[in-house]
Amino acid sequence: MIKLSPRLQIIYDMVPKCETVADVGCDHGYLTISLLENHIVNKAIAMDVNKGPLESAKVNVGQANLLDQVSFRLSDGLAKLDEAEADVICICGMGGALIKRILDARLMVAKSAKALILEPQSEYKALREYLVDNGFQFLDESLCTEEGKIYPIMKVTFSGEHTELSDAELEYGPIIIEKSPDLLQSLLEKNKREYTSILNKLESLQGEEVTDPIQHRKAILLNELELIKQVELKRRKSHG
Repeated sequence: MIKLSPRLQIIYDMVPKCETVADVGCDHGYLTISLLENHIVNKAIAMDVNKGPLESAKVNVGQANLLDQVSFRLSDGLAKLDEAEADVICICGMGGALIKRILDARLMVAKSAKALILEPQSEYKALREYLVDNGFQFLDESLCTEEGKIYPIMKVTFSGEHTELSDAELEYGPIIIEKSPDLLQSLLEKNKREYTSILNKLESLQGEEVTDPIQHRKAILLNELELIKQVELKRRKSHG
């Protein structure tokens, strides 16, 4: 039996029992193997844009005696996946901008799945904005930590309805804010230190050094710090 990393375990726990999962960017295939071994899914489609990871996944799946349940596809994102072919699509371990590009290139395929499980490692707000703008609804969210960094994991489904989210919810996740895990406070404190440090350096600039781009950057940082205040206030209220 494969022992999953804490990050992959959270992703695994979000996958509902279903017929077929598509694992986009399958890497070593550990998620696919665990889902099949524990009968969460009956079939899997392991997909990767590079041959190396796909071959590695194939070797690992073979060692688990699961080759008859897995289709391996060399694919740029969802290019080799048909509409409604997978009940659940996992796109994890890559930048938010790349996940957004993958979804946008085959949006009807993404909409046809019962659930998408996404783990962006950057550009979280832009990805959430894209999902909301295209009619996806948030079903679940969590935070994970790996190699000293904190990442969100989100489970969404296409509903066709536009959900109104505040800037703070777009930045930190509506369900993450609602759940208010301890890891959220760690993330808020980390971001606060980082933004305050940069802002202090920018505010120390004088005269001609204070250009329009510097002023714009300062405004962005002040806004980010205000969002952190809003989330912290909501956390305090929810914790009584």
